[in-house]
Amino acid sequence: MSAKVVFIGLDAAEATLLEQWAEEGVLESFASLIRNGTTWHLDNSLETLPGAIWPELVSGISCAKRPLYYHSRQLHSGEARVRAVSPEDVDADDYFWVVASREGKRVAAIDLPQTLLSPGINGIQLCEWGLHDRNFKIVSEPESLLAEIRERFGDHPVTYCDRHGEVEAGYRVLLKGLLNGARMKSDLLCDFLDSETWDLFAGVYGETHCVGHQFWHFKDPAHPRYDPQAPTDLREAIPRVYEEIDKGIGRILRMAGPGATVIVVASHGMGLYTSGPQLLPEILVRLGCGSAKSAASATTVRRFQTSVSHLPRHIQPLLRWAANTPLAKWMESKTGCLLDPLESEHTRAVALRNNRCGAIRLNMKGREPNGSVEPGAEADALVAYIREELLQLVDPATGENIVVRVTAADEAFGAAYHPDVPDIMVVFRADLGLLERCTSPTVGDVRVPIYHPNIPRTGDHTTESRMWVVGSGIPAGERRYGGNVLDLAPTILDLLGVTLPSQVDGKSLMTMHAA
Repeated sequence: MSAKVVFIGLDAAEATLLEQWAEEGVLESFASLIRNGTTWHLDNSLETLPGAIWPELVSGISCAKRPLYYHSRQLHSGEARVRAVSPEDVDADDYFWVVASREGKRVAAIDLPQTLLSPGINGIQLCEWGLHDRNFKIVSEPESLLAEIRERFGDHPVTYCDRHGEVEAGYRVLLKGLLNGARMKSDLLCDFLDSETWDLFAGVYGETHCVGHQFWHFKDPAHPRYDPQAPTDLREAIPRVYEEIDKGIGRILRMAGPGATVIVVASHGMGLYTSGPQLLPEILVRLGCGSAKSAASATTVRRFQTSVSHLPRHIQPLLRWAANTPLAKWMESKTGCLLDPLESEHTRAVALRNNRCGAIRLNMKGREPNGSVEPGAEADALVAYIREELLQLVDPATGENIVVRVTAADEAFGAAYHPDVPDIMVVFRADLGLLERCTSPTVGDVRVPIYHPNIPRTGDHTTESRMWVVGSGIPAGERRYGGNVLDLAPTILDLLGVTLPSQVDGKSLMTMHAA
């Protein structure tokens, strides 16, 4: 059997390593892709809303219009507390395989990150069986497919890759699970690819994401925990997982058929976890943007928040209960600081989680339930003030500025952006090592460690996104620039002869080939 278009995604695989190891002969399938097809360098949202990478890849719709950028803890306009993205916040009709299905194409979509089922799809769909991010639940369409997969392949051996205890034995268990999981994913993909003739067959490997987050310090001498005497199997964990997936891609390439167009995408990359956004909450308080009656009282409450966030995940819901106790109300009356800052009309701006980038939201009147900042001139002045102060932050060890740029939402996305988008996005330097301390004349000395026991990661995302395309009519050995992750969905639909939906922001890269 075969498919007209085959898409294989590698979640957070570092493209520069893929290409390096392909050139060195370690990754034979990638060497073949580079030699026989076209390599596209893709722009992305990694310096505005990094967590929107997969929603943009699967829909071709900009995160400025569909701001799904931090699935586990996102703020929604009109709400004062962050919450997880719910299925009601997502439109599954926008996915490229659903669009193709509506036009009668036979499709398979296996483990595409941060996606939901589309009931009645013309084909099959599997969600969150073997992924790094599990935001919703493991389900399939048809419903019987999941039971069939579990009977034939079992469950993926890694359900939560942050849980290894940071000891050699734990890392080995995780590595074994990732290698076995990659083999299982290859078997599953090849089995279903071979089961019938598809118009579109799409699947994603999530093991690249997990191994990069957890094993980076075994590879990179720039990390403080790097040990050149660490066991060889742990130091070679990342290339071993990449090699296992490379074998699977080789099998898929052979099975796809001579008439197929095969697209392989590295969604975004992986490198040293340098951080910087964790400094923002303290900085904003010292800039007078918090709700507390003093910076000292705000620091006390924030330390309490941090302590609670370091508890095991199943205990953390107690924080919401604790926020409504008499003790919490007394603390609020004495400090003026709430556990959820946007619940206070005295808060002017708050830091939001935004993966590798900083994000700041103004407590805007008319948008937030307890707004304190007037839209227009007052909001513009506050953005300018925060920008000016952030650009003054320096690393005490080197004296160098730690912020690359501060971008307002309208500067990044134009005037017509969704109100859920953060008002300010902050890009920190990635070439100064771990950013755990900064100083400026206004904020003084700020120290906030990166380490979090519930998320013990040493690798974090880079801006590298890459697409390799091979097939009839695709130029061999070419390297092109100017594409965007938004272009993946339009490119696939164009190859299938499907009309692009009007809301799509990307363009077909096949059209650019023809040009």
